[in-house]
Amino acid sequence: MFYTLPMFKVNHAMLAVAVVALSVGVTVVARAQASPSARQLLDGYVAEALAANLTIARQSAALTRADAGVREANGRFLPSVGLNARYSEFSGVVNIGDFINPAYAALNQLIGQSRFPTDVNATLPFRQETKLELTQPLFNDALFGARAAARAQRDLVGATRKAAMRQLSADIQQAWLGYASTVRAVETLESTLPLLDENVRVSERLIGAGQATPDVLLRARAERSELLQQIQEATRQRHSARRGFNLLRNRDDESPIALADDSTLVLVDSLSRAALLSSALRHREELAQAGSGITLARAQQRIAAAAYLPNLALAASYGVQGDRYRFDNRSDVGLASLVLSWNAFNGGQDAARRAQANATRTEAVYRRREAERAITLQVGNAFDAVQSARSTLVTADDRLASAQRAFSLVQRRFAEGLATPVEFLSARTAFTSAAINQVITRFSFATRVVELERAAALRALPN
Repeated sequence: MFYTLPMFKVNHAMLAVAVVALSVGVTVVARAQASPSARQLLDGYVAEALAANLTIARQSAALTRADAGVREANGRFLPSVGLNARYSEFSGVVNIGDFINPAYAALNQLIGQSRFPTDVNATLPFRQETKLELTQPLFNDALFGARAAARAQRDLVGATRKAAMRQLSADIQQAWLGYASTVRAVETLESTLPLLDENVRVSERLIGAGQATPDVLLRARAERSELLQQIQEATRQRHSARRGFNLLRNRDDESPIALADDSTLVLVDSLSRAALLSSALRHREELAQAGSGITLARAQQRIAAAAYLPNLALAASYGVQGDRYRFDNRSDVGLASLVLSWNAFNGGQDAARRAQANATRTEAVYRRREAERAITLQVGNAFDAVQSARSTLVTADDRLASAQRAFSLVQRRFAEGLATPVEFLSARTAFTSAAINQVITRFSFATRVVELERAAALRALPN
């Protein structure tokens, strides 16, 4: 998100702009003495935005979800225990007693004793069955792949969140710079309005005294109308910049915004291109994202390869079953099993999944290389931009100093009657134009420094 100062037209006829620049500069210096530095303000606003921004909050929720996914993957290695209970009412099912009771009755008749029961009532399945079941995987290589994939996904989400935080840090600083630049522009324009009003009144008196023609008044009014139009446009840009900045802070549109001394905008640590590139390659979240993508692809490869291996699990259950609930040795039922499964053939699906995983890993490797090249290019461009802006800052300062000196000389000659009003206005307008150019140059330089900070990942981010 970049903001630039509005480009204002400065001509020889703008008497107000020509006369007021020095007074504006004195006001800014006086205010700057009581203001915090730009770095202090920006660090505070960055911390505030990182804590309140809705995009970061959404990313944090996604990271929490990814952490839960890792816990779920770890839980698949532990035994699972469950309680299953069933009680049924039957109709039309086979009763084993219908076959056993006649046989037992015949046996009792042969032996002359009632040794065998003749009231057996047993159905299959049993009327009730209640049991605890335990399942413990003993060997399943896909579980290891799934756990690695969950961890890689968590790291990917975490890197995405960090990347969003770094981008927000840059956006909030650039938004503040955009707002501050529009504030300075509005202040400069509004401070010239009283002088243009005075210019109109002087023109009216000169015409009334017969010392000027009507075109002087028309030109004065046109200049005042042009200034009012510029003030309206600059004010609109200031309101828009304020709303954009407060949106990033998750604050109301009209929340107050503190400003800083403009001279503190140009303070920046000097690092070499190599050091900046090294910092970027160590800390840029895009590379962490690409690395997590490679790890995720490896995990998918392991999951696909696990289809060629057998799975072994232990299954055990203990409970009671029968026609009614009875808790004794005759009703207890226990079962323990080793379960082996091995997919012999499924139409080549396993081979296709493995080929897909291999291709995904290759894509992830290329994606990381692309990210490295893109980051190298970004750091180089940002570094060159800062160096170029630094040189233009020196030029702007020299231009302002020269224009101020030239105006002082012309002002002295004008007071002695050796310079014409046109020369005086021309020198004063050049001084004002240089002052406005210095403001634009300073904020442009600060914006490029922020971009270099983002590209080289110089700012330490909270967890």
